[in-house]
Amino acid sequence: MKRIVLKPKKDIPVRAGHPWIFSEAILQDVYDVQVGECVEVYSSDGTALGIGYHNGKNSIRVRIVTLNMNEAIDVAFFCSRFCALDAWKKPRLPEGTTGYRLVHAEVDGIPGLIIDRYENNFVIQFHTAGIDACREFILRALIETFHPSSIVERQDVEFRRSEGLNVGGSIVHMGDGDILRKPITFIESYVKFSADILNGQKTGFFLDQRNARMSLQKYVQNKRVLNLFSYTGGFSVYAALGGAAYVMSVDSSHPALEMAEQHVRLNGFDPRDEKKFGFLDADIFRLMEEKSLPGGPYDIIVCDPPALAKSAATLPQAIKAYTTLNTACISRLSTGGILFSSSCSGRLTPEDFRGILRHAAGRAKKDIRVIDWLGQPIDHGERLAFPEGRYLKTAILEVL
Repeated sequence: MKRIVLKPKKDIPVRAGHPWIFSEAILQDVYDVQVGECVEVYSSDGTALGIGYHNGKNSIRVRIVTLNMNEAIDVAFFCSRFCALDAWKKPRLPEGTTGYRLVHAEVDGIPGLIIDRYENNFVIQFHTAGIDACREFILRALIETFHPSSIVERQDVEFRRSEGLNVGGSIVHMGDGDILRKPITFIESYVKFSADILNGQKTGFFLDQRNARMSLQKYVQNKRVLNLFSYTGGFSVYAALGGAAYVMSVDSSHPALEMAEQHVRLNGFDPRDEKKFGFLDADIFRLMEEKSLPGGPYDIIVCDPPALAKSAATLPQAIKAYTTLNTACISRLSTGGILFSSSCSGRLTPEDFRGILRHAAGRAKKDIRVIDWLGQPIDHGERLAFPEGRYLKTAILEVL
């Protein structure tokens, strides 16, 4: 295996647990390796630091996979990692939860790899060239470890294009046609949901908002709830189960709203009960400019938009959009009203998001109390040495 050598003191982040080695940190690089090929990493004094996969076309030149220089990156390696992660995560999930993230890339020590589990169905995303080169090892390890009902690959176009990888639709690696013909049912804290693992957004469901959904239930008793960017109605179902008087789900995707109705029905409610539920297909930015909202006024607003800042170039425009959106939400709430506001844009730091919310409150001329500040759930995790992995932010705010 070829080796690279780091500049003096550039080994410190690696020793602390940061998995990325940037090109400017390298004293002695290698240029005759294939994209994704594994290399050994050494400090300037010759100390072995670990093994990672190399990409000479990326500013992130190496991503560390293991600190054990004698460990082979093969099927047994991934079997061991999957077993250890599953054993650590399962006891820490809320009771009655069968949908969770098994592997969260760098945070879980396998850079570039995402694996979500729904019951015994697995959805994979290969984000980097190095992890894509390990595809067969990973698939075999999943089969040997879990004996899955199905394995589906969902290709995140943005990540794969940035690595120079091929992109396409969903790829079924194994599974019965009858299993995959309809969404996979799973439970989250005993709440019933389903995930369209072939055609839904991301891996079929937004598992990372579990903490916020569960927190919502504490505030909704006899309240009117507006769920913006509702997707398939996760927050809406929790609101109904928490005793909300009325729940309006708004999204620009009609199929997502149809799935939201199914989720409501799946949990024992009638989505056709217009006194209890509303479902609106609308452009939310335009909707929030209207003088009044269908079904309003509302006591609680949930605002969980998709990532608006997908690159450094789009960050300024995203900040404006987040500010406009949150200003509109806060303006709609009276004293005692509560806003659940989220951002899943990794480019936007928690400090940036606090600034946006503070600005929005000022523009809305409202004094705001911070009730809580939520991050990623335990299965999506966070490493202290890897702040780049901290992407999800949810503020629970009360109008004074």
